[in-house]
Amino acid sequence: MLTACGEDTPAAGGSCAGSEVTVGITNSSSDAPLYIADEKGYFKDEGLSVKLQPFDSAAKMIAPLGSGQLDVGAGAPSAGFYNAVGRDLPIRIVADKGSMPEHYGYMPLLVRKDLVDSGKVGEIADLKGRTVAEPAQATATSSTLGTMLGSADLTYDDVKHEYIGFAEHVTAFQNGAIDAALTTEPSATVAEERGVAERLATPPDFYDQQQLAVLLYSGTFAEEEKAVGTCFMAAYLRGARDYMSAFENGKLREGERSDEVVDIVTEAVGLEPALYRKIVPNYVDPDGQVNVESLRKDYTFFKDQGLLQADVDVDGIVDSSFATAAVGKLGEYQQASS
Repeated sequence: MLTACGEDTPAAGGSCAGSEVTVGITNSSSDAPLYIADEKGYFKDEGLSVKLQPFDSAAKMIAPLGSGQLDVGAGAPSAGFYNAVGRDLPIRIVADKGSMPEHYGYMPLLVRKDLVDSGKVGEIADLKGRTVAEPAQATATSSTLGTMLGSADLTYDDVKHEYIGFAEHVTAFQNGAIDAALTTEPSATVAEERGVAERLATPPDFYDQQQLAVLLYSGTFAEEEKAVGTCFMAAYLRGARDYMSAFENGKLREGERSDEVVDIVTEAVGLEPALYRKIVPNYVDPDGQVNVESLRKDYTFFKDQGLLQADVDVDGIVDSSFATAAVGKLGEYQQASS
């Protein structure tokens, strides 16, 4: 069995030599496996020339992925994504890119600190009628919030919704514009350090292993470049394994390998290393497995909310063949020892 942290034997890459792959990124920390694979030469080991193309959001990648102008991209299982697929855009979900099992709840539920200090909000039930921020309407975050509210016998519509980008949540707390928010890292930690919010709950306690972000292949790339798709996946999973091996139970390990991951990711996304060391990281499955049950659950939430324009076969757009083939080349992942 092969171990993690870049000790997988590089693939021969002969069948992929000289192939070019264009990859959409959002310059977020969840792009870590891509940055690591690029910086450590894993794509080159597979014979690939990879261009990382920044986008303002994952949603803006959908059209170029559907047209084949972009080979690989990030995705969020939102209502907008499923509506695009429902318009026959050929896009495949091929691997995990960001999920939230225990210890990896990187999108905590925050509450404005003055509400906590005054005793007005001490549990989820106290959010009834209050304003809760999410990054956008009809995203997987909405399903997260719906599940967490449901634990207190509240519905999604029992709170007021404010849709603002994660990076703006800190300012919104400071201005008193919101009472609570589901906020991803590093903004969650920044809000705490500035004393404007406190963590009320972590999603894995209510919705274990939610699939928040996925790796996507365009239909053209998946169908016409199968060998290249497998080569790309092998390099991506080597990056994911290095990334996950830097953590244990959501905390950075000590040592040069973890330091290397910190250096690569913070350099790529422009974060201070000291801040990155404090945040709760997202999980990326080292074998690329996607939580299809979570996708189905969120899809049902969107449907119940009347947000879908057409029915989509969720299972039909998940293609695990590339991850399976890549694991066949690399061997199954083994967690590095402490």
